[in-house]
Amino acid sequence: MNESEYLKQAKNDVESCISIWSQILENSFKNKVEVVYTKGSAIKNWESIIDYVPIISDVDIHIVPKENVDFYMGKSTAFFEAMHLSQRYERMFVEENQDYLHIPRTQIVKFDDVIDPDSFIMPRKKDVRVLFGSYSEKEEKSLEFIRKIDRENILELKNFLDSLPKTIIDRTGLDLWVLIRRICWRVSPTPIRLLSLSNDEPLDLWTLNRTTIVKKLEENNFTQIAENYLDYYYEGWLAFLGNFNDSEIMRRMITLGYEVLRDCYNQIKEIKEI
Repeated sequence: MNESEYLKQAKNDVESCISIWSQILENSFKNKVEVVYTKGSAIKNWESIIDYVPIISDVDIHIVPKENVDFYMGKSTAFFEAMHLSQRYERMFVEENQDYLHIPRTQIVKFDDVIDPDSFIMPRKKDVRVLFGSYSEKEEKSLEFIRKIDRENILELKNFLDSLPKTIIDRTGLDLWVLIRRICWRVSPTPIRLLSLSNDEPLDLWTLNRTTIVKKLEENNFTQIAENYLDYYYEGWLAFLGNFNDSEIMRRMITLGYEVLRDCYNQIKEIKEI
């Protein structure tokens, strides 16, 4: 199977995943939510193999509940309801996809649980795919606010970077996957945040796939970051195709991810705050 065939099958898997979760969530919570939408790399245009990497990339689904509505039936049953939905997704996916490449890893975010409204920048309606409900377009934040938040997010990487030596020292086998899981959601957006500080319209950057982000990094003379970012996702494919059994591939991934984050952090300190 060549690269284009891998991407085609991965795209089919992702579309099936989104469709199944849309059915499950609408059947379970239709009267409790304002909107359910998906965004991110899963729904972008894929030009090359780095634009989506099975298991490393996720399918990002956001749920905005109605005000003063209990999402689950009750606190005592919430765990079992959530477990049932997880099982239902996996069962439906396997039943509907006989020759799947992967079962997409989903990240379902309930908006009022984890998102700080003071710092969260809602995506534009044109940049998301609404699964059901009504998406209310929010007033766009100023360029200064967006850049401020992007700067702060990169500067907050310091504690994570400082913690990695003591974290990696005793990791082998499946423990390396745990560390990849901690690093992958940081690697993906950080170069975009770096570019945000000099881009005329930062929100447009979030619509670009990684192939284009690599080109923009090169155009802005972030050549080493671009190279490491690219190689990180190539190694991600190798790790996936090897069923995450090769410790050296996973160590290379972690190293490349660390270097991307470290170099973005170092660069941000040199860019004058707006």
